Amino acid sequence: MTEAISMQLGGFLSIYLLLLVIAGIFTYCKIPQTKFLLLGTLQMTVQLIIAGYVLLYIFQNPSPIFVLTYLSLMVGFAVARTLRKNPWLNRKFKWITALSVIGTCVSITSFMLLVVIRKDILTPQYVIPISGMLVSATMNGATLALKSFKENLDSHKQQIEVLLNIGTPPDKILHPFVIQSLETAFLPTMNSMVGMGIIALPGMMTGQILAGAMPNEAVLYQITIMVANCTTVCLSSFCLLYFGARTLWNDRYQL
Repeated sequence: MTEAISMQLGGFLSIYLLLLVIAGIFTYCKIPQTKFLLLGTLQMTVQLIIAGYVLLYIFQNPSPIFVLTYLSLMVGFAVARTLRKNPWLNRKFKWITALSVIGTCVSITSFMLLVVIRKDILTPQYVIPISGMLVSATMNGATLALKSFKENLDSHKQQIEVLLNIGTPPDKILHPFVIQSLETAFLPTMNSMVGMGIIALPGMMTGQILAGAMPNEAVLYQITIMVANCTTVCLSSFCLLYFGARTLWNDRYQL
């Protein structure tokens, strides 16, 4: 097993020089996003540094309370961001979305730890990075699914009204939109799976190799994570769309 690469501070700081390339392109193309780029990079840096020290403390003091608190904040942020990106959701739809994201992340993470990796469910070294990847994928999938669903409803508004007027049940009207939105949410994850190992080495595998793990072992972890990611994206998007769509009509079958 090779030694983990230790990055020097000077080498780390030099990566920010690459931002000059992006800023130069933005300036040349007259894209007014340089300030947003710098602020976004600064925010990312501060958040990750804070997270690094918090995780260091948790790893050195592996208390279930610390682990559960960190996981709760992680999932809570993902749910809040998903809902904030979709202000059009009604109250019931919001609850269904939140429960779909939380329930899927908890169940798939538990399966990963207890059945696949076979580690204690509250071991911070495993549960935090694994749940982080699954929560991130779920948040992106849920946001994309809801965005696609809303766009489908808006673009087919007149068609929906006609179908309602002739007595078509709302669930049959919305079913094709649910299927299409589910496919839209799942497609990016599927595309990334297809290109792995040929186009690029994925992030988790690269990180493990840099940390000293053997490539053949890193591959196994990466495969399990990608299958789990696909499952969380598909399951959470299906649940929130299927059950959430049912909150869009009343007892008189009016949307």
